[in-house]
Amino acid sequence: MDARLLDVVIGVVAFLVLIAMLAVLPMIMIAGVAYIIAIVIFVLFLSGAGYLVNEKIA
Repeated sequence: MDARLLDVVIGVVAFLVLIAMLAVLPMIMIAGVAYIIAIVIFVLFLSGAGYLVNEKIA
């Protein structure tokens, strides 16, 4: 798969995961903490995906 296409797919999936977490996590825990956790998970997801894409390309 082309690296640019893979990067776009990962970005879209990460955005969908963020939206799902923003919708679900506040139902489970305190809203302020849930939003921070959702953003942290989003950043970790993108960082991990970026690392894997770089390893695959190199």
